[in-house]
Amino acid sequence: MNIFDILLIAPIVNALMFFYKIFASLGIPGSMGFAIIAVTSAARIAINPFMKKQIVQSQKMQELQPQLAKLQKKYKTEPAKLQQAQLELYRNAKINPGSGCLVFLIQLPLFIGLYNALARVVNNGGDFATLKNINDMLYSTWLKVEGINISFLNFNLSKTPADWKTWGWWYLLVPVVTALLQLYQAYLSGKTMQPRKPVLKEMVMDKDGKKIEKKDDSQEMQQMMQKQMLYLFPVMIGWMSYRFPIGLALYWNIFNLFGIWQYRQQLAAQKISAK
Repeated sequence: MNIFDILLIAPIVNALMFFYKIFASLGIPGSMGFAIIAVTSAARIAINPFMKKQIVQSQKMQELQPQLAKLQKKYKTEPAKLQQAQLELYRNAKINPGSGCLVFLIQLPLFIGLYNALARVVNNGGDFATLKNINDMLYSTWLKVEGINISFLNFNLSKTPADWKTWGWWYLLVPVVTALLQLYQAYLSGKTMQPRKPVLKEMVMDKDGKKIEKKDDSQEMQQMMQKQMLYLFPVMIGWMSYRFPIGLALYWNIFNLFGIWQYRQQLAAQKISAK
């Protein structure tokens, strides 16, 4: 095994096979599906504090957008002073601009490891070469298997919805449900990221002497891009779940469900604090 397999994939494969053996020994149908749910849930719970911190930081960043725009206008030709002023603004607001990257860097290896581990377990329908590769990664002889039952709720976790004509029309439900869950999570994310405090709008005088709201082209562009991503990303995820094995879609949907729960909890907390 290479260093990537040893550090990222092998631990997750062992966790998957541990839960699989536990559920199988209890005679639970669809043991591999429940093993995927258990491992994905554990991973999502582990990164939950980082996700919560990222949400709060994003809210604060949204609240600072008007002040940042003013600084950019004021120091348009003085990048050094602009950077210093922005850092001072972040410091006063107790914001770490690099925290979003830190959360991403923490999540990325986990996502890569989960994806690759699941791909190795559910791909190829559990053929001999795949089983040998899995068994070579296991830490204990108790975890080793001679075969893996990869059926779950009338789905074969190694098959793709793209082959629905062979396996059944209900396979098409998987990419549809995946896209809808992703869309709902993106919608909740957008609501959660809204500023907790009302953002003061800059007013200017029109030619008739009436006060009107000054339009910020950069903010309008940002809002337009956010709306496009709201629909584009779920379509992309739905297409991926159409082309990839069902087991990987199950993993993605569990992550989405946890994300939906977290955003709903955050929105409820915001409503209570706003009273």
